[in-house]
Amino acid sequence: MKKAADLLPRFVRRLGARAKDKRAAAVAGISGGVDSVVLLDLLQRAGFAKVVVAHFHHGLRGKEADRDAEFVRELAGGADLKFVLGRGKARVRAKLTKASIEEAARALRREFFALAAMKHGATVVFLAHHAGDAAETMLFHLARGGGRRGLGSLRAEADLVEGIVIMRPLLVFTREEIEKYAKARKLRWREDKSNRSDEFTRNRVRHGVLPALQRAVGHDPVPVMARAGEILAAEDEWMESLVADEARAAQLDARALRGKPLAHQRRLLRAWLRARTGNEIDFETIERAREVALSDDQPAKTNLPRGHHLRRRAGKLFIEKPRLAKCRTK
Repeated sequence: MKKAADLLPRFVRRLGARAKDKRAAAVAGISGGVDSVVLLDLLQRAGFAKVVVAHFHHGLRGKEADRDAEFVRELAGGADLKFVLGRGKARVRAKLTKASIEEAARALRREFFALAAMKHGATVVFLAHHAGDAAETMLFHLARGGGRRGLGSLRAEADLVEGIVIMRPLLVFTREEIEKYAKARKLRWREDKSNRSDEFTRNRVRHGVLPALQRAVGHDPVPVMARAGEILAAEDEWMESLVADEARAAQLDARALRGKPLAHQRRLLRAWLRARTGNEIDFETIERAREVALSDDQPAKTNLPRGHHLRRRAGKLFIEKPRLAKCRTK
């Protein structure tokens, strides 16, 4: 293999301290596509001996998806690795939760990976997202008005559930580098025909927006966007740590909040509201909360997700939980 095509040295560097923990069980999410096949090959070459190959069937593509699952089963068998298969109905989940099919499929996958890791005693789940995925995610969140957290949301390492992390060691590699590696290694993979369809938002960004951006700026923006995503993710974690202690309080002092810089106000309110309600908090909700906090007049109350309310009384902000419906008895 030509040195330029061999991703292994960079891959091992991306693993950091995790590269020394090769004897521990690890789960690898393998779809059968070129990215995940390359991920599995690199994990094996890096010396990970207890990889559990996890494949999730979303119930979306019929027999083609069945063949993907069988391909991954054979791939695991050929490498003498454990194989686990999960099944779900993404369209049904999307309808029940009023989410997009993409969001529903992602939620189902994450649940499956968490269960697979717990069952096999793994503390890490490796996923095959690459630089192109990071760039697409950044554009998607930018179009929705996302801040640092959204723009850097596809992170190299992130918590899945308590005690289990997700690692994405391919984030610095472009799709072109990954395909070049796969061909040099003579690897086999499956092509997902749905990746060519513009039914899904991510595909429209990949097929339309990124090529147009490349033509506009005169170079491939994917690697630098992926790098920017990593910078934003690290800065977001640092900024979150600055308000972590304050966000644990049962109440916030509205007058003290007024003396803080605007960015600190928003960051603290988001972290505090998320901790007290268990829900993600959008920008509009944060701004309504700031209005309550910064004013001595009305409003002294605003609605929060899932029936919670933010109230201000005697200069203090506190959360009022939703009232339980009373049961009627005959």
